[in-house]
Amino acid sequence: MRKLFIFISVVVMISFSMSICFAADESVNTNNDVKIYRAKVVKIKEVKEEKFEEGNITVITQVADVQILNKELKGKIIEVQNNLSGNPAYDIELKQGDVVALHVEKTEGGEETYYVAGYERVSYVFQVIGIFLILLVLIGGWKGVKSVVSLGITVFLVLYVMIPLLLKGTNPILLSIVVCAVSTIVTMIIIAGWNRKSISAVFGTVGGISVGGAIAYLYGVLARLTGLGTEEAQMLMYIPQGTQLDFRGLLFAGILIGALGAAMDVSISIASALTELDKKDSHMSFKQIIHHGMNIGKDIMGTMSNTLILAYTGGALSMIMLFAAYQRPVNEILNLDFVATEIMRSVTGSIGLLFAIPITAISFAFIKIKN
Repeated sequence: MRKLFIFISVVVMISFSMSICFAADESVNTNNDVKIYRAKVVKIKEVKEEKFEEGNITVITQVADVQILNKELKGKIIEVQNNLSGNPAYDIELKQGDVVALHVEKTEGGEETYYVAGYERVSYVFQVIGIFLILLVLIGGWKGVKSVVSLGITVFLVLYVMIPLLLKGTNPILLSIVVCAVSTIVTMIIIAGWNRKSISAVFGTVGGISVGGAIAYLYGVLARLTGLGTEEAQMLMYIPQGTQLDFRGLLFAGILIGALGAAMDVSISIASALTELDKKDSHMSFKQIIHHGMNIGKDIMGTMSNTLILAYTGGALSMIMLFAAYQRPVNEILNLDFVATEIMRSVTGSIGLLFAIPITAISFAFIKIKN
């Protein structure tokens, strides 16, 4: 029966992934005046080159025919002009057969303007997500199905609860704690059921990331971090909602969300190990449980801390290489707002993981003694 359920779940997820890919083929309404279509480059008609003496700049213009792939305008051929400036960070060099994202804007006079916004990547993104979900179920079996469900709930809480409320100006500190707590509770119940193991893991996760986040907020205030160290954060100052955001609080929220998965992993690992030990020896004392829990945690903390710090380091790899290339003094680098912010984020997140270990062990011991 369980194998049948797993098989059905795989079929459902394959169907779901395919439906997402098909949905990605449809035009996306970003606002009333802009639509996005998938289009295939069928022909490069002309390549023009124009040189500007000021700044010694050369602009290359590609004139191409693209065919819309969406059902709404399927088969329609549009002529577009695509400018190349010689900067690979911004240029989209069209070749015959490329699939691109075609933006359509309506002018005030009602005329439509077409331009290439980038290579089409959405379908590939959803395909990778589909492969990941399918492998979770095929390799993890029933546990994998539970993991998919809990992952879906977490994504829903972040994207459809936390983000909209943050954009409305809700206190990011309280909101992030609530979202992390709800996500942790739901995940632990789905994965392990409502028992001593899941309850102690919930306390360990929420307690650990809360302590780490609080330390980050405290030292963020002392170091006068603004929370505006990145271009994305600065752009939030000009969002159309006109909301006055607490950027330092958003820094706190980011640390909690970033450390949540690793903290859950640490807490449930310790709680699971203590549960198995308890089955072997149900007469363990309060001190013995904590002792065993701390020993288990010591083996986990090194790799988990590395996981979190390396994840942040990987995201900042280009920045680190840039500083190394220009050989700037270490003190100067560490004094930059966005560098200090990223270091604070990674280190305090790791502090949260460290606190999750004793909190989980103490919670498990306390619940066992009380029962």
